[in-house]
Amino acid sequence: MEPAYDLMARLLTEHFGIPEEEITPDATFEQLEVDSLARVELITMLEDRLHVTLPEEHGDATVGEAAAYLDGLVAGRADQGRADRGRAAPVGDQPVAMAGPAR
Repeated sequence: MEPAYDLMARLLTEHFGIPEEEITPDATFEQLEVDSLARVELITMLEDRLHVTLPEEHGDATVGEAAAYLDGLVAGRADQGRADRGRAAPVGDQPVAMAGPAR
């Protein structure tokens, strides 16, 4: 999986037109002139691609801080998935097929 920093830098360049050379780990989104609407769009794209949910409050973090936070969420999700695979599901907690009528 693409590291969060690389993904953010790519999205900021491709979707928001920010020159690649302006994007650094120490740059804030405010310095990059990413307005609140663009931040919401970026957050949505990151959530979709990384399969995480981000809090509404994001403050004025740097790109590097935001990437580290995202990497932590992704790692935590992966750790949780490994832990869940190691446990047997309780009876009655098995996945249910969604096709066809219930019998």
